[in-house]
Amino acid sequence: MEVDDLRVHYRGLHAFPSPWPKQENAVSVLYVRLPTAFLVERGADRVHALALELAAELPFNSGYVDFALCSDGFRLGEALNLIRPRYPGVHLALDRARLHMNTCVEGVHWMNFLGEPVLGKLGGVPGLRAHLALPGITLQEMSGERVLITLGDQPEAGDVEAGQTLPLHRALARLLEPHLYRSDMDDLYPTTEEILRWERRFLD
Repeated sequence: MEVDDLRVHYRGLHAFPSPWPKQENAVSVLYVRLPTAFLVERGADRVHALALELAAELPFNSGYVDFALCSDGFRLGEALNLIRPRYPGVHLALDRARLHMNTCVEGVHWMNFLGEPVLGKLGGVPGLRAHLALPGITLQEMSGERVLITLGDQPEAGDVEAGQTLPLHRALARLLEPHLYRSDMDDLYPTTEEILRWERRFLD
């Protein structure tokens, strides 16, 4: 498959534990970015199928697919000003793989891939079904104690001025709150109160 502006970034850990304390929460990460034109031209169903096909081969703790505004760490504040407060459904992302997540979940998105240990802490798929029995939320079991949680038929920017409140995102955020990743100085420069508040936009 050829896609213009495709970006793939992988950062992997060594087989042995790192002796450096700052690496204690590091994980191997695969970052794949498609241009918005791919979604527009091929449709949300094609993006969904492609992501599911890729994830099926990966031993993940978590992962996601969503609209994203990408920036390097130094310009995240500028990028945030472009989407806040009008478009809470747009994910503010670094332009590279993020290493220091441990097994935390990086936010709430259109497609949310979830594996162990967080899935087990939530009661597995039965626990998810009990808490997320809302129209528009789809749970798809995957092999190896993994699941895909999809919020709606396509990614939504969540235009506040158009009255879009993204209730499905808020429901999943409340469930995942104890397990959500919080930015820190190890992989976000600068860490600002505005960015930390943005990460809680579906909770506050």
